[in-house]
Amino acid sequence: MELESLVHDLSPRVIAYCRGLTRDATLAEDAAQDALVALVRRWHRRGAPRSPEAFVFAVARRRALRAVVRRRLLEPFGVDNGPATASEPHLRAEQSSEVERVLGALRCLPRRDRSALLMIAVAELDYRDAASALGVSLPALKMRVHRARRRLAAALDGGE
Repeated sequence: MELESLVHDLSPRVIAYCRGLTRDATLAEDAAQDALVALVRRWHRRGAPRSPEAFVFAVARRRALRAVVRRRLLEPFGVDNGPATASEPHLRAEQSSEVERVLGALRCLPRRDRSALLMIAVAELDYRDAASALGVSLPALKMRVHRARRRLAAALDGGE
């Protein structure tokens, strides 16, 4: 597989995955870019990883979670490191849309279940690559995804 086409194909999926983790477009794009740069560097230095998708999503997960932690640490000091204001039309529409409702329900999931579900549903990784990226066994990943889907469906049914 050619590196350039792989990066091109992975980019929207990695951004969507990071958006699900961070709930912030800017943080998501930064984390996704860092993960893709890490893949390119790895590819040029030591060759292609065994599973480039698992490699990218593992790096993206770590970078996105670090960005969220950094944002939370800076909040008490009044440092504005968050999303743009809601006065922008596209943000207002998003906040009132079905997407916001689903993101709200996702926030209620335990972190491990949410991460597993995002790897499968948003990042579109196969189960083996997602398990590798998260560092868990295949059966453990399948259980997390099943649990996350069940909890998400219950949260969305109860919120109507």
